[in-house]
Amino acid sequence: MREVLAATRVAAQVPAASPPLPESIRQVLDSRTFERAPTLRTLLTYLWHNRDQAISEYAIATEAMGRSPAFDAKTDATVRVQISRLRQRLEKFYEQEGKPCAERVVIPLGAHTIKLEPVPVPVAAPEPSLHVVALPRRSANRRLIWACAALSVLSAGLAGALYQSVHRARPAGEPPPRFWKAFLGEGRPTRIILPTPVFFSYSRGDVSSVMVRDTSINDFSDRVRVPLLGELGKSLGTPQLAQNYTVTSDTFASVSLVRYLDGFSLPTRLRSSADAPVEALDSENVIAIGTWGTLSPLKTYLDQMSLSLGPHELSIEVRNPGPGEPRTVNMVVESPERGIWPGVVAVLPARGGKAHLLVLASRHTSALVATLTSRNGLDQVERLWRSKGSPEFFEMAVNSEMNGMDMVRSWPVLLRAFRPVGNVTPRN
Repeated sequence: MREVLAATRVAAQVPAASPPLPESIRQVLDSRTFERAPTLRTLLTYLWHNRDQAISEYAIATEAMGRSPAFDAKTDATVRVQISRLRQRLEKFYEQEGKPCAERVVIPLGAHTIKLEPVPVPVAAPEPSLHVVALPRRSANRRLIWACAALSVLSAGLAGALYQSVHRARPAGEPPPRFWKAFLGEGRPTRIILPTPVFFSYSRGDVSSVMVRDTSINDFSDRVRVPLLGELGKSLGTPQLAQNYTVTSDTFASVSLVRYLDGFSLPTRLRSSADAPVEALDSENVIAIGTWGTLSPLKTYLDQMSLSLGPHELSIEVRNPGPGEPRTVNMVVESPERGIWPGVVAVLPARGGKAHLLVLASRHTSALVATLTSRNGLDQVERLWRSKGSPEFFEMAVNSEMNGMDMVRSWPVLLRAFRPVGNVTPRN
C-alpha cells in the first residue's frame, strides 16, 4: 500500500519546470478576491498543473496542503472542505470582479478535477416540454444502475435551477406551526442538503462515457470492495468520481419544503451534500434529506441515534426499545404497487448547540415532507410530541403508505427523546 501511495504522490507532483499558467487562471490568482487566501491559491495552482491526472485526496493533502504522510481521507475532511471553499470563492470572484471574463474556472461538484469553460452567450430559451417515459421493471436485487438509463436522477445544476424557479420570498403571514418554530429557532438561516450519490464515470474515448452507481457504495474509495466494479475497470479503465447528480424524488421533496417555508418568509438555501454539510452546522440550521447511505456525510450524527434505517430502507431498527416500543418497524407489502414504508424524522443538536439538524431519511422522502408540511400530518406529530413531554430533540419513526410514488397516508409510529448512544456528542 505504501508503494502505491508513494507512486501516486510522485505522479501527481507539480513538475519542477511548470508551464506558464493561462491568463484565465492568472486573473483568478491575482484578484482581490483571492488576495488573502494563500491556501486556495496554492490549491488552485496544484489542481491546474495536475488537471490531466487522476489525483487522490491523499495526494492533494500531502503535496499541495503540506499534510503528513499519515493523512487519512476517511477521517480527515480537510481536502473536501478546502475544495468546497475554493469552489465558493470562485463563484464570488465571477459574481464580482470576474464578470467580464470570457472563460471561467470550473470544479464540478464531487470531483477533484478543474477545467476552463467559455462563458455561454445568453440565448432565448425554447418552450419547455414534458416527456413521460415508461421504464421497464428491473430486478430488486440489481444494485448497479447505469447512468444512461438512470432517469431517476437530476443534474445538480438542474436541481438548483428548479429551486431558484420556486424560491420567491413572500410577505410574512401567519406564524409557522409549533414544530417548525421550535426547529428554526430565532430566524436562523436554514440550509437544505440534497444528497449527491457517488457515481463511477468510465471514459470511452473523447465522445462518450459510462456512468455506474452501486447503491451500497457511498465513499469513492470503497469501490475496491465490489468485485463487479473491478471487472468493469479491467475493460473500461480506472473510473473517475462523478458526484453531480441528485435523486429526483429527493429534489422535488426539497423544492416542496422550500415553497412551504417561503410561505413564512423563512430564509432557506439549497445545497448538495458534496459541499461539506457538516461545516454549515456551525452557523446554520440544516435539513438533510435522503437515505442512510446518501446521508453518510452526517455519519457522526446518525451513529448517535437510537433509530437506524436498515438496508434498502426496508426497516427501522430501534435500539434499546422502551415499554410498548417495537424492536423493528418493517416495510409491509400490500400489493405489487402498494406498500407501507418506514422513515425516520429526527431533530438533533448541532455542533456547539447553536443550531439544529433535521434528518428526513426514507425511500420516499416526499412522504416525510408532506407529513411535516400538512395540517393533518403536523397535528399527528404534535399530539405524539406533547404526549412525550415535548423534548427539544427527538427521534420519530413514521410509516407512509405509498401507491407507487404517490402517498396515500402517513402517521407517526413512535417518538422518543434524543439521547446520544454511548453519551457521545458531535465532534467540534
